[in-house]
Amino acid sequence: MAEANVMKMEDKKGQLSVKSMHVLVTGRIEGSKTYEGKRYTQVMTPAADAYSRPQLVEIRSKARLGDKGEEISCQCVLGGFQRKAYETKDKQSGEIVKVVPVEHTLDLVELGD
Repeated sequence: MAEANVMKMEDKKGQLSVKSMHVLVTGRIEGSKTYEGKRYTQVMTPAADAYSRPQLVEIRSKARLGDKGEEISCQCVLGGFQRKAYETKDKQSGEIVKVVPVEHTLDLVELGD
C-alpha cells in the first residue's frame, strides 16, 4: 500500500514549514470504520519516551488509509468544536463551575483539497 499523502512545503529559509493548523501524524493503524460516507481510522502514535503512554487519534478521510497494523505517516488539518456546556461541583473548592467540553478533529489533507 502506498504511503498516505504527506505535503511538504519549503519556506524562504529552506526549512520545513507547515500551514497553520496542519499536523503530521505518524503511527500504526489500530482499526477503522465507515460512517455516513467518511472513513474514520484509529492510529496509535509512538510514545514520547519509555515512561509515557502512546496516544490514540482518529483521522477522518474520504478513502481508506491502510490495513490494521500498517504504519502510516500523513498530514492532517486540526479542527474542533464545543459540546453542550454543563455545570459540576469542583471537588476542591466546592463551588459550582460551568464546563464547556471541546472535541478535537483530524481531517486528512487529501489530494485536491
